[in-house]
Amino acid sequence: MVDDQAKDSSPRKRSQASFFSTVASFSLPAGAHVTPGAVRGYYIDMGIKAETPEWPPPGMPPAELRLRVATIQWALGAYEHYLAGEGEAWLAAAVSCAEELLDEQQTSGALVGGWVHARPFPHTFPLRPPWLSAMSQGEGASLLVRLYAETGEERYAEAARRALLPLRLGVSDGGVRATLDGRSFPEEYPTSPPSFVLNGGMFAIWGLHDVGVGLAEPQALADFEQAVDTLAANLHRWDLGYWSRYDLFPHPVPNVASSFYHDLHIKQLRMTHLLAPRQELAEGAERWAAYTSSPFDRRRAFAGKALFRLVVPRNRELARRLPWSAIDGSEEAQVVRTPRGAR
Repeated sequence: MVDDQAKDSSPRKRSQASFFSTVASFSLPAGAHVTPGAVRGYYIDMGIKAETPEWPPPGMPPAELRLRVATIQWALGAYEHYLAGEGEAWLAAAVSCAEELLDEQQTSGALVGGWVHARPFPHTFPLRPPWLSAMSQGEGASLLVRLYAETGEERYAEAARRALLPLRLGVSDGGVRATLDGRSFPEEYPTSPPSFVLNGGMFAIWGLHDVGVGLAEPQALADFEQAVDTLAANLHRWDLGYWSRYDLFPHPVPNVASSFYHDLHIKQLRMTHLLAPRQELAEGAERWAAYTSSPFDRRRAFAGKALFRLVVPRNRELARRLPWSAIDGSEEAQVVRTPRGAR
């Protein structure tokens, strides 16, 4: 899931990517400062998420009320502004944001390395707190590796390595690693049965790459290559023959990707292929791009998305009333009080 605003030179677009977002109203460009074999610019440009070099920005909800990716993507966006030559204030803002992440990261216990969500996920997936997200863990590691390179602060390197620990721990044990066709795959939403959200999985995989390359960690690099192999071998599972799927959760009907997420999937596949070339990724990106150019496929995807949201509404109260819903409402009152930093 991508949490906030998208970059565009046209008049202001909507401020949040939803499950029904269109690429015309919301899109994120591929990163402009990416260097294969090194860790520099991020692979998707999050610059629009950070409008001013000030952390926290006006209007940002308190940490306990927001998804962790909102924090991390803001800092990645600030870092993109810094790389674009817009001033040291942007780097300072990213560092200030990272300090909050270090304060919130679990440093001991069963969820060590994790950024814990203390509230239920608000829609679509049945998630009770406390829960972690592979997307948050991977993006957080990617951010911290970059800030370590800029500042030399070993604390950031240590926290980046620690962020990967939940990616090696199974979902049933509190981690974010699921099994897809006998291979490991990172879960943005650690559901049971697994949801296998495609965009979140790829963001998580990039975190393995960045720790492996940026911190010279052989285990992270090995995990990255294995995860890319899993993605390449199973990419067909997300292919509907006319569009991509958002996830593989056993919803009553397939969760067809919105045009925003379909476009993001294509960019992510191309970037992952740049980092770890796999023929399946290159061919998949081109095939999915061809779907986008077909008016018939676009209309079919829109209809499929509309049907999905009728059957699986974003409104939690409505969703829990449906007889087939995986959300039963029993977790509504659950809010976990997790001490800062865990400890």
